[in-house]
Amino acid sequence: MNTATVQQTIKSYFLALQIVYFALIAGQIIFTFLTFYLIRSGLFDGEQAELRNIFIYIVPAFMVGGLFISHLLFKSFLNTARGKKNLYEKLTFYRSALIIRFALLEGPSFFAIVVYLLTGDYLFLGMSGLIIIVFFTLKPTAERAVNDMELHSEEAHAINNPNTVMNEMMGIKRSPFKENEL
Repeated sequence: MNTATVQQTIKSYFLALQIVYFALIAGQIIFTFLTFYLIRSGLFDGEQAELRNIFIYIVPAFMVGGLFISHLLFKSFLNTARGKKNLYEKLTFYRSALIIRFALLEGPSFFAIVVYLLTGDYLFLGMSGLIIIVFFTLKPTAERAVNDMELHSEEAHAINNPNTVMNEMMGIKRSPFKENEL
């Protein structure tokens, strides 16, 4: 029986994050095209114009709320991550922060697409498109993680080395001094 465990590297950590990221974007885009097809082909009515008067206020409020809360919670998780003693724990919190951020952005996007399906109004597809554009600006990378968590040089070096093993980062502790204080 082989009991060897596979060691996760920084490269595989960010690859996994990017797979989740692109899957979330792809889900939104595929759902957009599917609803567009259903409306255009006449397979779905989408003529409930009376709902437009209600949703014209609800969807933007939901979008702004999603953007605001996702940013607020992301910053909160980053503050918690910065306080962790080693890089492994910081990256664990960073992953959680990103997933929550993405989920809070994805919800309003799907909501806008469903409202388009109900009303047939392209304005709601445009609103979803805006969130998808925001998504494209949030691709998880090593450089972004270093900047987001304000890592010191030793931690940044470990993250920028794709072959760094995650379990080995448990020994990389944060410096008690900021870089400019040294």
